[in-house]
Amino acid sequence: MNNFHIKKFNKVKFIYGILFVLLGIALPSFLTVETFKIPAHINLAIQKEEAVYLLMSGLGLVALNSLRAFPHYLGAFFIAESIEIRDSFPFEKLFKSAMVCLIIPPVYIIIGVVHHVKYYFGVPAIVLLFLLILLGKSDYNRVSVWKKAMLIIVFLTAFQFVDIMPSMAGFPVGRGETSKDVKLVATFIGATHALDVMALIFLLLLLCMGLLLFLLIRDENNLREMNALKEKNRKMEIETQMTALKNRTYMEMNSLVHDLKSPLTSAQALVGVVRSNCERELRMKDANYLENVELAIKRLSDMISEILYEDYRSDTTTAEIVQSVLAQISISRYANFVTLNNTIPHKKLDISKTRMTRVLINLIENASDAIHDATPDIVLNVSTVMREEASYICFSVSDNGVGIAPEDLDKIWEMGYSTRGSHGFGLGFVKGVVDAYNGTVEIQSDLHKGTTISILLEEGETHGTNT
Repeated sequence: MNNFHIKKFNKVKFIYGILFVLLGIALPSFLTVETFKIPAHINLAIQKEEAVYLLMSGLGLVALNSLRAFPHYLGAFFIAESIEIRDSFPFEKLFKSAMVCLIIPPVYIIIGVVHHVKYYFGVPAIVLLFLLILLGKSDYNRVSVWKKAMLIIVFLTAFQFVDIMPSMAGFPVGRGETSKDVKLVATFIGATHALDVMALIFLLLLLCMGLLLFLLIRDENNLREMNALKEKNRKMEIETQMTALKNRTYMEMNSLVHDLKSPLTSAQALVGVVRSNCERELRMKDANYLENVELAIKRLSDMISEILYEDYRSDTTTAEIVQSVLAQISISRYANFVTLNNTIPHKKLDISKTRMTRVLINLIENASDAIHDATPDIVLNVSTVMREEASYICFSVSDNGVGIAPEDLDKIWEMGYSTRGSHGFGLGFVKGVVDAYNGTVEIQSDLHKGTTISILLEEGETHGTNT
């Protein structure tokens, strides 16, 4: 048998649940039969033998019982909703109903001890269990918990009318003293039919309202489910397109690099032969020139290898990385607005300089696009920071742009997500590269003030094997 495991715990819902339960325990001190003048209406019904006073006492009793019941039933519901167990647990669908069965009886006992008011685990509790089974069976998790709570309130109120129906006297409902008094007086003054009709009308009206509310909840949940599925399919389609594009690009780059490296290798060998001849002829100046050419060809060959092989890594200083960034953005429209602060130019990382350069350029381009009405102020900062007693090399890009809305912060790293009509691949690429180096990305953004995105790579960590 599978073990019981909690998959998710919602602290906010749990706190709401506890507060509601405590309110339910406290309410009998403030809401009594005298609050709704129920005894007075019963006495008037006896004295004047008029059904209208009895009907008023019945409505008052339903209101009293409903208001007293709402908090602890809602509390039990919120507590049950706050705990989500593993799907593979055999009785996962019945777990919430079991939670209510465990919560409500002790609450009734506490109310009886504190207020000397006897509550019964009757029809309202059974209705709540039925609703929890119904809601849990279909997993209406995409609908607001408050809408589901409203559904419970409507049904609880509806079935409170069963307690005052004289025709239901033979059933286990309406066992409270006041409820018995109302039905006894109805028999005494011949108002049982009127009380039954009134209770039945309100019962049916509230049941119809509850049914409509349930259908709305179901349709909303299905609609949200379909939208979520469409979004999931959209992401899968984008990922598939990206994979196909990446595979095609890799194949093209593989062919291109092969075609490029062959003449480069030949050129490097020829330069080496000519340099050797110059050294034998003591033409040292020419030999030095050729040595520089040979080194340039080697650097070009290494850059091509970095582009082709994702796992290619080499010891690279932060100064070399930012110099490469500044060189590549030197002809861009925003180049003059980029400020560099590098306090650790000699620190080294075992990464691909080409890919890290591309990451930082992406961040700088995004920063530039985020600045609309102000003079651009983009800062590329490189420093050492501490996180949980570990030292990290931090590359951060700050801007004075429009900022990012809090609800969008978790979406910006998703492939295909964009706020300016692009393909949305840039930040996804950034996240992928940083993850490959076991790094982390931090973002701090204020609307209308600016954004800072920081990349943290652990100092001294070997992220891969040099190729």
